[in-house]
Amino acid sequence: MANINGFYLCIVGFAAMFVDTSGDLEEPKCLSRFDYDHKMLHKLINLEKIVETLKESLRQSEEKMIESLRHSEVVIEKLSNKIGGFTAGKKHNEKGGGSDTICLPEDPSWSNFTTGTDGGRGYVYGTEIDIREPSGVFESRVNQQDIPCVACHIKTSSVIMIPGRSHCYTGWHLEYSGYLMTAFHDHHGPHNHVCVDHHPEALHRGEANDNQHILYVAVSKCGSLPCPPYDENKELACVVCSL
Repeated sequence: MANINGFYLCIVGFAAMFVDTSGDLEEPKCLSRFDYDHKMLHKLINLEKIVETLKESLRQSEEKMIESLRHSEVVIEKLSNKIGGFTAGKKHNEKGGGSDTICLPEDPSWSNFTTGTDGGRGYVYGTEIDIREPSGVFESRVNQQDIPCVACHIKTSSVIMIPGRSHCYTGWHLEYSGYLMTAFHDHHGPHNHVCVDHHPEALHRGEANDNQHILYVAVSKCGSLPCPPYDENKELACVVCSL
């Protein structure tokens, strides 16, 4: 207990309130008021140090998170600006040229070149979609629109385009779905099939009817292709799936 002047503070344990089995009382533990205040101040200082350490750790974590978000934004911006391009291929009424549809980058770079127009060359044209509007197929008006393309990077081992399906098989991940498109059946030369997204974008001011490399919706024809399960003249869906 404290003396009259308050100079000593005596701390008596809980057991000291009772007589133990030997009949003795626990000795009071007495500290000077100065020592007591000093110990309390020391504990408060240690507590403040712990709080400051926690604040610094939180600040560093916030800085790392902000830096990570900034990095992600830069990556997204680079991807958004760099992977787009222009769909292209052979002219629909020319006998020669490539049979495939290609994705040309929007920022081409050149090797050695000339600008002559003499023979001995293949021609590559931009692509537009021809379809009766309203088509009831695509979710936006696409007739005569020049269409862009995009190259996508995904962290999977297998990617496949499945014609005649609007959904992936079980276990596969959907990348996008759309409609199977190719050349008009009466145009010159072979042509590959491409899967065009069901809601395709269009190039800015690309609505002119240039009639160069043209894509048409592909439909199923009965005969050697069994009907059912297929139907005559029904637009074929397509889906791109990854695993």
